[in-house]
Amino acid sequence: MTACPRPPAPWLVPLWLGLLALGARGAAAEPPPAEPPPGGEAPALTEGARRHAIKGLKSRLRKLARSPHAAQKGPEIRETLESLGALGGPEAAEAALEAVVLPDAPVRDAVFALVERERHADLVAPLAGLLEGNEFRRDADLRRRVAHALAVMADPAAVEPLASLLRFDEDAEVVAEAGRALAVYPRAPLKERKEAVRRLVDLYETTWNYKMSVRPEDKVLSRIATERWGVYSQALRGALQALTGATLTRPKEWRDWWNANKKRPTWDKER
Repeated sequence: MTACPRPPAPWLVPLWLGLLALGARGAAAEPPPAEPPPGGEAPALTEGARRHAIKGLKSRLRKLARSPHAAQKGPEIRETLESLGALGGPEAAEAALEAVVLPDAPVRDAVFALVERERHADLVAPLAGLLEGNEFRRDADLRRRVAHALAVMADPAAVEPLASLLRFDEDAEVVAEAGRALAVYPRAPLKERKEAVRRLVDLYETTWNYKMSVRPEDKVLSRIATERWGVYSQALRGALQALTGATLTRPKEWRDWWNANKKRPTWDKER
């Protein structure tokens, strides 16, 4: 659903009115756009003009966020995000993702507030794209935010990118967020759930085994695994129970369950 536009930021008024004119051009039956009354709302944009405005704002946001002086451009970036929010729609939310390259909490808060407000299936792919490659590989804050947003999307296509976060070398808080997000998808197609469950069982068991290891060569890994277990074990267990319908707890029980059920064409009896 397209959000109702609010008055544009002052620096955007000329652009806004110009786009209104573009939207009206060629439609002789439509009167020319009127100047918004002082303190009043801007006239509604046509869909074509709205998309054109979003494209322009996306380009501006990319330049601002990737500028060498981006850290000093927070107010301009947030103002641009506010204008995208006024235009609304998944296109505006996707455009807002250009700003996440800036590791600024208020900016990212504004971006993901818009993304989660729109919560459209079209946003799953661009969100998943942020998890790929090396640009944000060590950006735990961003990856945690993406995992949370993928849960809000409530679209089965989010299961695969969430499962990709179930790694021992991933930040523990990110893994925990991914586990909580996966628990939202108990009715996802079985193929997607199976891959997620496989990864969940592997990480759950691996972390537990390292945690309990008494081998001298595992001393460092055991300490790391103990810390990680405290952060995400409950989230992983909750995801396993939600995706399978089973109520097991121990890693060995989950491994046995997986070995017995991984090739079954349905898990309905366990639900």
